Amino acid sequence: MLTPTGLVGLLVVLGLCWAVFHLVTQAGTTSALDRRERAELDALRALVDDLKETAWDHRELDSPLSTIVIDKIRTYERHRRELGS
Repeated sequence: MLTPTGLVGLLVVLGLCWAVFHLVTQAGTTSALDRRERAELDALRALVDDLKETAWDHRELDSPLSTIVIDKIRTYERHRRELGS
């Protein structure tokens, strides 16, 4: 049988083990999420680059629309650079 002091000590050790386990599990989940988010961000950047190229390559079909699309993308890219991102 455990004494009250031993029981408190055991609860403290179990609490610490749970906290460490929780932090390790959360860190593993976060890095996996970060990889998925990074992959999604890279895919979206590739899509925007492709849209910009498509608008440029087919500007003879609708020049005003192509100009608007390219200007919007360039304005966004310029704004991101100014923010330092």
